[in-house]
Parts: sequence; C-alpha cells; structure tokens
Amino acid sequence: MPFFGLELPPLASENKELDKTIKEIHETAGEVGYYVIGLHAAAALFHHYILADNTLSRMRLPK
Repeated sequence: MPFFGLELPPLASENKELDKTIKEIHETAGEVGYYVIGLHAAAALFHHYILADNTLSRMRLPK
C-alpha cells in the first residue's frame, strides 16, 4: 500500500465484496449531499424571491 512514497503492508486482506459495499455507500452519500445542497439553495431563493423576507440578507457576514 503506497503512502507518501513509502510502501506499507496492508492492514487487512483484500475483500472485494466489502470494497463494493463501501463504494456504493460513498456514492450514495455524495448524491444525497448534492440534493441537500440544491434544496438548501432553492430554499434560500424561495425565501428571497417568493416570501420576500430578510433571511438571505441576515446570512451575510457582519462588516
């Protein structure tokens, strides 16, 4: 296992089934993250343009 130019011994034996499961979990978590980000942005725009409240302006950093 390469690690910053050093060759380290593997910590566990290769397990293709576990590798596949972890990869699927990682991809699903990434997709969920994209949906959460999109929903958050849509909610901010909804508050700004539809409700016309000051939610978006309150998120600015103080000067």
